[in-house]
Amino acid sequence: MTGKICVYIRDTQHPADLYDSSTHWYAISIHEVGSNGPLHWKGINYDFVWLPFRGEFNRVAGELEIPAGTYLIQGFAYCWNITTQVAWVQVNDGETISVNLIPTTVRLCINRALLGVKLGTAMVNNEEVPIAKIAPREVEGFEKAAAALAGKLPKAVGIQLVEVDELQNRLRKTPKEEGSGKKQRK
Repeated sequence: MTGKICVYIRDTQHPADLYDSSTHWYAISIHEVGSNGPLHWKGINYDFVWLPFRGEFNRVAGELEIPAGTYLIQGFAYCWNITTQVAWVQVNDGETISVNLIPTTVRLCINRALLGVKLGTAMVNNEEVPIAKIAPREVEGFEKAAAALAGKLPKAVGIQLVEVDELQNRLRKTPKEEGSGKKQRK
């Protein structure tokens, strides 16, 4: 029982377009959902596999046959921020699935890290605790360093970044869930 994945790297600033390069090759990592590691199949470790061809017009793309299953896929290259977004895919027997990976920018990753340390939580002794309460000095130091670094980087076209204050305001307006039935308030 096998299927195929066609992996396409998209242009960071224009995700509707394929990434066009004559110099950058991409590798991908394929991890099986539900396991603690990469796909191993037919003697190949899919933890880091170069896309087998660039496709027409130097587009970064590749097609791989893999067993039917559910996978997390990420790409890596020496451009932009090295990594792509992670894609979750279901490959069924005999089907060919398209996987589109969008390279991230350093600014996007800094923004996500800031959101995580300012608004994120971690389980401590079976209790959900804000990261900012676990390590307030470290969060403050990280926030200053990350903001200074992001301020020196060029702004990119593409996915708009959500600032911490803006996200907090948006989340406050989200309907609350009641009880275990998780019904929304009217």
